[in-house]
Amino acid sequence: MTMPDAFDCVAAKRRAQRAIAKALAGKSPEEQVEILQRMAARTPLWRSVMKAAPQKVASHRKRRSTG
Repeated sequence: MTMPDAFDCVAAKRRAQRAIAKALAGKSPEEQVEILQRMAARTPLWRSVMKAAPQKVASHRKRRSTG
């Protein structure tokens, strides 16, 4: 049995951070929030959170956006 290649989590994190920084560069804070929300919505973790408690997440968004 062979061992799988090691996963370099630091390199993966750095790649992800560079992609996020590039997507947010030059954007207003409001635009940054929208971009981050769209990016999060594409992740398996976010989909599982929304499946588990969609009303709770939606109400949290409304409270944050009002002030």
